[in-house]
Amino acid sequence: MKKVILILFCSMLFVGCGKVEYKNITAKEVLEEVDKNDYFILDVRSNLEFKQGHLGNAINVDVEELNENILDLIPNKERKILVYCQSGNRSKIASERLVSYGYTHVYNMVGGITAYEEVSK
Repeated sequence: MKKVILILFCSMLFVGCGKVEYKNITAKEVLEEVDKNDYFILDVRSNLEFKQGHLGNAINVDVEELNENILDLIPNKERKILVYCQSGNRSKIASERLVSYGYTHVYNMVGGITAYEEVSK
C-alpha cells in the first residue's frame, strides 16, 4: 500500500512539473526591470487606446485579434514577453493565450498601464 501511495505521489509531481504558466509582474517591477532586460512589450488594448499613450517600444495587438499569427511577430517562443492592457484583465487573457501557443517567458503586468502610470509619477 505504501508503494502505491508513493508511486501516485511521484506521478502527480512529475505531471505538474511540465506545465508552463505566465508570471504576474507588478508595475514597479516593470519600471525597474524592463529597460535592463530584453522584453518584447505587447500592448493588447485597442488601437485607439494605444494611440492615446503606451509604453515605449510597445507593439499593439488588440487582444481580440491575438491569435497564432503572433508567431510571425514573435518567432522565438523563449523570448521574454511583457503583456499589458489598461487594468490587467485583457492582458491576463492574452498571457494565457500566449502560453497556450507555446511561449515560455510571458509576464503579465498586474494593474496594467494605469498602475504603471501611478508608480512612475
